[in-house]
Amino acid sequence: MNFIPLKISLDEACVQDFIKRYHFNKDDEKEIIRLSRQLLPRVHAQFHYVLEEADFESEWDEKGPAKKALVVLTLGQAFDEFQDSFLKKEDIHRAYIMDCLGLELMSVAYDELDKKLMEITGFNPGDYVFVGDTRLPLSNLPGLMAKLGQKQVIFNEAYVLLPKKSVVFSVPLYEEKIIKHNKCELCGAKNCKLRRA
Repeated sequence: MNFIPLKISLDEACVQDFIKRYHFNKDDEKEIIRLSRQLLPRVHAQFHYVLEEADFESEWDEKGPAKKALVVLTLGQAFDEFQDSFLKKEDIHRAYIMDCLGLELMSVAYDELDKKLMEITGFNPGDYVFVGDTRLPLSNLPGLMAKLGQKQVIFNEAYVLLPKKSVVFSVPLYEEKIIKHNKCELCGAKNCKLRRA
């Protein structure tokens, strides 16, 4: 099964918003920028998907979605190795910075994935339903991974995905463009350049 690469990066202009969002101190700024620069060449964001018939109702469209996609998305093994290098040194602070940078990169990857799914399928992605949601229980993970039929992202006996910065979700695909419930509406960083209206 082929994974589709995603081009993602972080905007250093938003470092102040990052500091505020993850409760860092102003004196962490240089280290955050340095770590993000070291991290980016190691990030290999990619996804794999399978199309399925839609089987859930839409809250936006009485007709419901046209299709749905089952998706696995990852930042790759090199991210884990870089973060683990700090954990081995018991440098919890830098490991935490790395974890937060990973969350930001995943957020950027979601946006890029939406564009790529639209380009490939011709359908507009809706809101994601992640494994662990009541609509997609964690106990379904083995069956979902079997449907995806890939070997790059695996899970252990506790259903933890490996590489760590990986997710599995279902996303409805619509013929018409819809308004997604995005995280920016809930974020306090009103002046962030990455903010979506």
